Amino acid sequence: MASATNGAGSNSDATRYKNYLSQLERQQDADIRDQEDQHKEKITKLVSNHDNQESQIHKDYSVQISEEAETLEHKLALTRERNNILISQEREKGEKEADRIRTQYQQKIEGEKKTGDEQLSRMQDYYKKAAEEQHRQFSKDQVRQIQKGSQS
Repeated sequence: MASATNGAGSNSDATRYKNYLSQLERQQDADIRDQEDQHKEKITKLVSNHDNQESQIHKDYSVQISEEAETLEHKLALTRERNNILISQEREKGEKEADRIRTQYQQKIEGEKKTGDEQLSRMQDYYKKAAEEQHRQFSKDQVRQIQKGSQS
């Protein structure tokens, strides 16, 4: 009876461990999505600012066709180029950060799995030894009862 209870405890521990790992994976996914969302917002703001700048420059100087307009057009091209570089850098930064976080959480999960597997193995060994000891004790008790019964 006691070994059945111990087996249930082991199953319960394994279930809790699996639930813990599932929770960690869900948290990791949520954190990665949050990071990706933040980076998407930054990119969207940069693009929006770029579009607003472009729109404003065209609105303000669309009437003038002169050297000043050409200069502004050149500045706009530079701004576009700079913004494209910023967007590219921000996107790359976001991807690196997401990869770093994924790797970090994957390493954490693998470490937790390893620790959990080691704990589970130790628990299995413990319960196996305990069951063997109970079996030996039960066998000794039976031998004593048989000897006691034959002496009577």
